[in-house]
Amino acid sequence: MSKERVKVGFSRFIESNKLETTSKYAFRGLRDLTHFPVASESLSVDTFSYKNDVYVAISAPSTESCMIFQWDHIEMNFRTYDNITGQSIVGCKSVIIENEVFVIVAQLFGGSHIYKFDDDQSRFNKFQDIEVSKISKPNDIEAFQISSDWFFVIAESSKAGLSTLYKWNDNGFYSYQSLHEWYRDTDVEFLDLDGKAHLILASRSQVPVIYQWSRSNQKFILQGEIPNMEDVVVVKHFRIKEELYLAMTRYIGDSKVLRWGTKQFAEIQALPSRGSMILQPFSFKERYYLALGSDYTFSQIYLWDEDHKIFDRFKEVYIQAPRSFTMVSTDRRDFIFSSSFKGNTQIFEHIIIDLSL
Repeated sequence: MSKERVKVGFSRFIESNKLETTSKYAFRGLRDLTHFPVASESLSVDTFSYKNDVYVAISAPSTESCMIFQWDHIEMNFRTYDNITGQSIVGCKSVIIENEVFVIVAQLFGGSHIYKFDDDQSRFNKFQDIEVSKISKPNDIEAFQISSDWFFVIAESSKAGLSTLYKWNDNGFYSYQSLHEWYRDTDVEFLDLDGKAHLILASRSQVPVIYQWSRSNQKFILQGEIPNMEDVVVVKHFRIKEELYLAMTRYIGDSKVLRWGTKQFAEIQALPSRGSMILQPFSFKERYYLALGSDYTFSQIYLWDEDHKIFDRFKEVYIQAPRSFTMVSTDRRDFIFSSSFKGNTQIFEHIIIDLSL
């Protein structure tokens, strides 16, 4: 299929369940996502697969809930599946351990908790309270596996808190290691760097720091920092043809794209930011994108230019105060869920049209 004979675009499914075209390209073969209630503000969106089904977990602090949706293979839409209630829920993160599904629910009040899926009741039940003496203002959750061990880490954004690593011990998660004291961490990212497990912590009070997993100590050890990257609020990693990159979000100024080279990250591109809380990489069908959110103007979608090795502006979309962009794929259809701090959660569908037909 020649490059000239293919058009790519995004379409948005809005509150009224009518399809609204947001690209200059014409779209064909689209179906409406009917009866999908996302009329709610949200801070994060997570997705997981379990027994051939695809689920989406949306944290909605204004409705004090973590909404769980399931893809309906017959109706071809997302349907309400479960609702985990709490107090000021700011994050819902799934983790599957030995074919059991857990959802970590981070809250600003009332402590944070872990819920476990009950197959018999087809719902999530509270499984464990998280020991949160060091956590009072959680800002991000990252779950990951090292060898056979499962962990999750909570980035703590209060002045008096500690970002904390938790480890699974077959009966539950327990506090395992404290990280990064008194730095008001805003984001944590787990990645494989030259075959070794690493964490990158972003903070409002210093440049991002890098921790490396020590096999001998079975702990994360502070390894270094990413210089000249002050005021980074979110860090995301991605790969393009085995090359490792970082997307560094700045609220004001320039967000940055970095590439891993000879033992260090080097800047390759700056993207102007106005009120940006997320620079999210994602990819569909060998097309690599960056979504740069904005609290003040249109969010920008960038597309990777393989020839020049940079991202070019692809299109713009309007989302009120976006906080995350999450890729969800099912039934040969690809979606992006965009959480919004001041408006309704929005869904975009990635469309490729073959013009040779």
